[in-house]
Amino acid sequence: MSKGKKVGGTKLSPEEKRQLPSKEQSLFRQIVKFYETKQYKKGLKAAEQILKKHPEHGETLSMKGLTLNCLERKEEAYEFVKKGLRNDLSSHVCWHVFGLLYRSDHDYKEAIKCYLNALRLDKENIQILRD
Repeated sequence: MSKGKKVGGTKLSPEEKRQLPSKEQSLFRQIVKFYETKQYKKGLKAAEQILKKHPEHGETLSMKGLTLNCLERKEEAYEFVKKGLRNDLSSHVCWHVFGLLYRSDHDYKEAIKCYLNALRLDKENIQILRD
């Protein structure tokens, strides 16, 4: 039996739980851009905005962790990434972020495991292959 949220008597699939409203989707894309342009504090603020309304959103929790890692807050980073993964085990984004975190700590064996899980969920993703 799945652990999805119930809405009107029906359970949501992991994909439905992952789906954010358009405003939050836009914020999530901004988090990724802020990460890519090394604007980590702005990324953290955007993540916190989403998490106020959607505290269990796995991909946002993971991206918040990745951003914290870049701000030298490693312990918190691992907590958020692990919580994000626990909330959405079927997300290639969560697995990819976990791999990036391990890679930043030079734990390549664990990073590869995470990347392989991400690729299993999204076989065509070139970025995962690059990392």
